[in-house]
Amino acid sequence: MYFLERGFEWSKSLMSYEEATEELNKKQRQPGQAELQAPEGVGESVSAAVYDNESLYTYNDTHIDIRTPNDEKRGVITIFLGSIYFMLFYTAVSILGISAAKFLTGLRNNGEALRGVDYFFLILFSLLCLAFFGFFLKFTFRFFCLESLTARRIIVRFNRITRKVYLLRPKHLGGIRIMDWDKTEVLLDKSMSELEGTGGFVILGWDRGDGVDLQGTRTDNFEVTFVGKPTRNASELLAFWEYIRRYMEDGPAAAPAPKKLLTKFPWPWLSFKAAWGLDTCFLRHTGLWVFVVVNILILPAILIHATGHWLSLLLCYEPRFPRVIEEAGR
Repeated sequence: MYFLERGFEWSKSLMSYEEATEELNKKQRQPGQAELQAPEGVGESVSAAVYDNESLYTYNDTHIDIRTPNDEKRGVITIFLGSIYFMLFYTAVSILGISAAKFLTGLRNNGEALRGVDYFFLILFSLLCLAFFGFFLKFTFRFFCLESLTARRIIVRFNRITRKVYLLRPKHLGGIRIMDWDKTEVLLDKSMSELEGTGGFVILGWDRGDGVDLQGTRTDNFEVTFVGKPTRNASELLAFWEYIRRYMEDGPAAAPAPKKLLTKFPWPWLSFKAAWGLDTCFLRHTGLWVFVVVNILILPAILIHATGHWLSLLLCYEPRFPRVIEEAGR
């Protein structure tokens, strides 16, 4: 979970801002390599259509809250390590219970009195079980926390009144940032093919000093955020960015409210839908029904993934913007 954000934060730790800038300036386009035709700032339109991409949590006259591409990428680690934790814990408790019962009665299973060697092994096995469980927990718990016991989601807020982009992230993924909308750089190719837009999402970037943290300190490095669920083609991707751009530049009338907003409550059937991952629009084309058959064949694995996905959500906390951001622009 949050693989993209973790990767970017890790890359920032490898080199300073100055080194990254120098490395970027040294890179030249290779012969035959297509040039990225990115929009020239947030004022340039990239599509005649708008599309909300079914990615909005909140929509009002002041701001919109949008999801990131990470929501479905969770659950496998939780169900795998969680099952091992449960088995080890159950084994340790069972052995401790048996040992305690033997100590209290002072008798073996055959009714004879316990001897010194019996007490020794009862204590030894109990300590070994506890030690092994603690050892395993110590070296695997950080992986468990990749998708559990952390923020349930990352939210990107676009406030058209303050003309700011607010990034709601855990501290280890960069923390909360308040970025200038007018200085936003869009990493998007206007001339991409439809196929290149498959599984794509909007990537926004800012240079050093283009935003602040909650204390008002200017950012000292690049900032990047990933916006929206993966799209099916380039038309959807460009129309999604156009939806955000028009909302910020032209107002709500230019970017109508979606028919349905995303819910933040962890309903179990939403986890099943995320694990299922089958676009129901494919059902209109008989040639693509093979994907339905494949998903049915792997249904047991899907159910296991869905269970892990749901447990992961239950084991996370729902992040909230600070009050100063909630009231901004009202």
